[in-house]
Amino acid sequence: MKGYGLVLGGGGARGLAHVGVWEVLQAHGLRPGVVAGTSMGGLVGAFIAAGYSAADLERLARGVSWRRLLDFRPSPGLLRQSALRAWLSHHLPETFEELSTPLAITATDLLSGRAVYLTRGNLHDALRATTAYPGALEPVPYEDMLLSDGGILNQLPVDAALFLGARQVLAVNVTAPDPLELQERRVLLWRREASLGPVRALRRAVEIMQAQLTDARVNLYRPDVQLRPQLGDIDLITFGRTEQAIAAGREAALTQLPRLLTLTPAPDADADVGGTPAQTPR
Repeated sequence: MKGYGLVLGGGGARGLAHVGVWEVLQAHGLRPGVVAGTSMGGLVGAFIAAGYSAADLERLARGVSWRRLLDFRPSPGLLRQSALRAWLSHHLPETFEELSTPLAITATDLLSGRAVYLTRGNLHDALRATTAYPGALEPVPYEDMLLSDGGILNQLPVDAALFLGARQVLAVNVTAPDPLELQERRVLLWRREASLGPVRALRRAVEIMQAQLTDARVNLYRPDVQLRPQLGDIDLITFGRTEQAIAAGREAALTQLPRLLTLTPAPDADADVGGTPAQTPR
């Protein structure tokens, strides 16, 4: 496989930082040979694999109503899945095989409890599955599986890029939750009856769990370069701060530009396409 693997982690609104990273990579001719992603990272990765430029992605990111498509607050989520399906059909090809760059999307099979890679077949279903945040968006039936958010088990799928044949990997990690602001912590400690509320507490617990799992997996599958954009208090659902998230990704990439330039870009010719069967990592 020629060219490095670009791995984009999940994180809801934090994943908009990937757009800023792509801007820097494209400006320096660093086109990946394969792309892998989870949740929001899978969605952005699909657009990159489909040939969207950084400018195209930025316009799309600023113009779309992310809350309409990906509202991660607990609810049945049926209406949002319908809106997401229509949006994907308008902007992306239907299958992995139609992409210009090989792509792997991670999801979690709720029936077997295992992580899976999706690399062929229906791209829209794969993207709906990887973004199906538990309790907010309905899981997606896919072949003999029932798929939900890839970030449950594999938030930063370096191993998926290796599975596609990448020998070098750039991973963009937007997972790690920042501590609660000091002032907010003080208020919560002073007012002992105060709480985060059940929805926010659940979201916070999931973020902490994902951060711990991601750190463990990164120690097992080490990327050649890892970017960790400084996103401050942007959280899973802070979609109103697109510009700040994109700028954070851009800054993270520029800061590590000398290391990024050591990556081997894909050749100018169109990358080979054609997926491989969905696999379950062992």
